This record gives sequence, C-alpha cells and structure tokens, in this order.
Amino acid sequence: MSHKNKTCSWFLIVAFVLPMGYPCLVLSQESIDISYTSGSILVHTDKIEPISHKAVNGFSIGYTFKNTRGQHWRKYYHFSNYGLNYTFKSFNNPDVLGNAHALTSFLKLSFLKQPKIFDIGFRGFAGFAYLTKTYNEFSNPLNQAISTHFNITSAVQLYTKFCLHPLFLEYSYGLNHFSNGLIKSPNLGINSLNNQFAVGWEFEQPATSSKTQKNEGHPLLRNEFWFYGSLGTKRIKDYDQNFLFYAASLNHSTQINSIIKLGFGIDFIHDKSLTQHAILKYNYTGEKNLDFRFGPNIQGEFLFGNLGFNLAYGFFFGDVTNYVSRIYYKVGVKYYAGKVIAIANIRAVPLFKAQVLEVGIACRFHTFNN
Repeated sequence: MSHKNKTCSWFLIVAFVLPMGYPCLVLSQESIDISYTSGSILVHTDKIEPISHKAVNGFSIGYTFKNTRGQHWRKYYHFSNYGLNYTFKSFNNPDVLGNAHALTSFLKLSFLKQPKIFDIGFRGFAGFAYLTKTYNEFSNPLNQAISTHFNITSAVQLYTKFCLHPLFLEYSYGLNHFSNGLIKSPNLGINSLNNQFAVGWEFEQPATSSKTQKNEGHPLLRNEFWFYGSLGTKRIKDYDQNFLFYAASLNHSTQINSIIKLGFGIDFIHDKSLTQHAILKYNYTGEKNLDFRFGPNIQGEFLFGNLGFNLAYGFFFGDVTNYVSRIYYKVGVKYYAGKVIAIANIRAVPLFKAQVLEVGIACRFHTFNN
C-alpha cells in the first residue's frame, strides 16, 4: 500500500477509535481561530524529490460550530469539537506547484478527560482543494504530483492548546495530503509536514456532557440490506484517454451501537483501464480481458447523524499475476435520506495502483431490533 493510502486509512482509524475510551469530555463550543502554517514537502517517491526543496507556508481560518449543533449524535462522541476550515498554502514554487486553496471539515478529539487551561489531542480534516498549477507534458513536466485543479485533501494533526477563556493559543504538528484519486494521471500527490500556530476566541462556555445510556437514541438496525450502483472516470499515465469505471455492490450491515455499523458485501466491478494499464506497464500480451472482477469485503461505518464515514477491505477472485492484485479497499462517505443513500468513495487496488473516485446511489431495506 502506498504512503498516501496508509495516511487515509490511519486517519479513519485514529479519528473514530480514540473517542470511544473517554466517557466524559466537555470540549465543544463555538469559536473562531486564525493560524500560520510552516512546513516542507515530504518526499514519498523519487519523482517528487526535484520539487521538494522549497518551504511550504500559509494560513488558515477555522470556525467551530455551536454547542447545540449536532447534539443528537455528538453526545456519542463525548461532545467533540467539529467545524469548517479554509486554508491557503504556498509551495513557494510558482511555476511548477503554485498555490493551494482548501475548504475542509474537521473533527477535534482530546486525549484528556476534562481539559480546562491545557489540552492535548488529535484533529482530522477532510475536504476539497483547488491547486493553481497542474502537470503539462510540455509547459510543466516537473509537476508529477498534481494533474487536475480540483483535488481531495486530508490532514491529521496532534495539537496542544492553552486556554484562558475566551482567548486560546494552539500549536499543532501534522501531515497534509492533496491528490485527485487518479481521476487523471500523473497523480503522485503532495504530502507536507507542517507546524501550525493558532490564536482563537471562544464565544461560549464548553458544553457539559453526561455518560450516554445504552437505551438512548433510535432503535438499532440489526439487519440492514443495501445495494448500490456507482460510476467514475479515470486516466492512466502515458495513455491519453478517460476510462469509464462502474460497479455494483450488495451489502449487509449490523448496527452494534448508536454510532458504529459492521458488515460485509460483494462488489462487481468493470474498469476499462485495467487491461490497457497492464499492456502499457507490464507488457501484458492480452490473453484475456482483465476489466471485470468481483469479490467480497468486510466493512465498518461511523455514524454522525445522517452522515456516515465508511471503510471496506476486500479481495477479488481470479488469477494473481505480477500486474493484478487481489486486494482492494474503499474509503468514503455516505449520506442517508430515508431509504436512499448517496455514496462517494475512493477505491484502490494497492499493488496495482489503479484508483478511482466513484459516486453512486444506494437503496436499503432494514429491520429494527434493539
């Protein structure tokens, strides 16, 4: 698995597992902050090294929602902070990498039970970014990292905070990532390690929380069946054509508590780039079509009201060669609107490095059984 894929997986694991062990946090309150960022590009492949020598700096503005926002789900995460953030970053390489503008949501989790003056914890970001410079074979061949203006961005940080309400100061250190999910290549992505210094103002006192009772909330969905179809486009390096990706998926989930679902499924995938990629990269002679595959997966989901973050890991049936891997994973978001689910996933076969950003619609059938 590539470095950037590991980053995405660890983000989900840390962001949602950590809060389960802390029964009485009192963190959430409306606030704003502004921060200065200074860092450097992390060299995760040799092709990034020529454009990694300049410093990365910028600023961000963040807004944390009110205590009353998300009360129906936030109590299950011990009233953690969450909000929106705008970030500007300069890579100090205007002709090759340009600048980045990002709009993200964030979730902030404390390691301490009842922080007052001092706090330490974890913060995760996910959202979208616009990068001003992209790869061009003739005018910008050095930029092997970014080939589209619009990209996905994520970040993970460890933070320390000093608060004398309503004023607070923070220092954070973490990793930031930009890429397009290989909708278009080359797409090596930009990873940067960053120091961040922030000053902020709290408009209200921290929320008070009590231990959630087991019988609180809606009935649990013990048996939930759902299926979806999805589409995506992608481009492989050294081949000037967009390829269509489409998939169908059958799934079963069980809700084990108010915020976690576990389940399994089977995916049927048709990716028209797979055979061509094998021919270009691995001298495949075309004995058979490699575009269709299917296989089972196990999956987990973390619920935030009508929004869910999901992660699935599975394998494909079929022959294993030097250009096809059995292993794949999906990571993404789901939005629930009754029996209909809107889904957006990043899907990857780690060893094959064929990735796609897919969007789809699902229909679900369920039974309640507390």
